[in-house]
Amino acid sequence: MTPPAPLRGRRVVDLSQYIAGSVCGQLLADYGAEVVKVEPPSGDPSRALLATRFGSAYFRAFNTGKSSVTLDLRDEADQERLHELLAGADAVIMNFALRTRQRLGLDSATLHARFPRLVVTLVSGYGADDPRTCFDSIAQAVSGFAALNADEDGRPRISAGYPVDVFAGHHAAMATAMGLLDPGRADALVIDVPMIDVAMTALASPASLVAAEDGTFTPGQGNRDAATCPSNVYRCRDGHCYVYAGLDKHWERLRPLVGGAAATASHRLAAREEFDGAVEAWTARLTVDEVCARMAELGIPAGGVRDPVAALAEFPAVVGRRPDGAAVPRNPVLFSGARIARRPAPEASTTKETAR
Repeated sequence: MTPPAPLRGRRVVDLSQYIAGSVCGQLLADYGAEVVKVEPPSGDPSRALLATRFGSAYFRAFNTGKSSVTLDLRDEADQERLHELLAGADAVIMNFALRTRQRLGLDSATLHARFPRLVVTLVSGYGADDPRTCFDSIAQAVSGFAALNADEDGRPRISAGYPVDVFAGHHAAMATAMGLLDPGRADALVIDVPMIDVAMTALASPASLVAAEDGTFTPGQGNRDAATCPSNVYRCRDGHCYVYAGLDKHWERLRPLVGGAAATASHRLAAREEFDGAVEAWTARLTVDEVCARMAELGIPAGGVRDPVAALAEFPAVVGRRPDGAAVPRNPVLFSGARIARRPAPEASTTKETAR
């Protein structure tokens, strides 16, 4: 089966930098849109981040399926070239701050005066009209997620993997696609995806409801599950394993094995040290594979803690390979077993010609 491409024939100009807006453009390209990445003469700043011999892993991870053109948006001639691109586009993606958009004439009012049918998608920090700057880690901190994700000693913890950026990119892509495909769409559509809102709804949503209704929150417990016990990362003879045994049905199966007490879910949560200790006293005598095998026999969810190299060895389908050995991230969705075919991210361009 050929995966669906409902955005085929639509053109999107991607002015974003770093991750969130780039994810939006990447997903639109996955579903058929022609996405043109506009980069400054120095290149997208993410090109300077973590790299292998094939170039920046950050840029290549989030910019598949696009073409690239280099424009200096401070230059009048290049601004006119951008306007030519926008005249033939259906949508534009940006994550510029408010003052930058205004200085470059890229605020939505100016754009829609010239291109009324253009869908303008903004990935903002605190809202399109708020001048404050925001990054993924800042959104995690300000949204309350870092407190919910705190270590066992109470120190707030920022999650790796840029989850706010990725979630914001997904929301922006979904909203942009819906705007493009809506046959009744009015002119001058502006889509705003504030990262702080994304963090609070995607990463801290149950806690946000509790905070709104009761004015309380439960601080993070490190790797412990917030709602069940015992569910944690446990030490094994040769590594670590996550065992999710906090549901009553799972604890009843595990309890005889580890010598744990019969207890209600609320009692187990109130005595985490006792129940986690009982589980780890058992896992510490076994290898990771032995723990996982025993959990599988009992029908208790568990998995060994691996590094990315070991994980990729078991699940290689998430990354494709070019003939030269360069890796290309694959879309994880399967359509009747078929994956979307992704073109690699564009090479850095030093000219104002489109590089594919």
